[in-house]
Amino acid sequence: FKNSPWVAMTFNMGSQTVCFPHLDSGNLPWGWCGVTALREFNPNFGGHLVLWDLGLVIQFPPGATILIQSALMRHSNTLIRDRETRYSITQYSAGGLFHWVEN
Repeated sequence: FKNSPWVAMTFNMGSQTVCFPHLDSGNLPWGWCGVTALREFNPNFGGHLVLWDLGLVIQFPPGATILIQSALMRHSNTLIRDRETRYSITQYSAGGLFHWVEN
């Protein structure tokens, strides 16, 4: 998108988008990653964002966006209930692009 601070975007459109604890090692280490939760699920019962290295579990309702350093901070999200739907959009910059620019 024109004027976006990120160079890439991923649409996670599985009916119950859930990720296990991970680092996005290909992302720019000092860069921010924008994560947005979408669709229809009850955030009281699931879809929480887990920031493992900070020991935080954050209620993350549909429409919420958070900025994290995803290459440095292990993160995941929790399951949602049956018959609920959770999508996500992730915006980030690949670290390799900055390596190429600097060299």
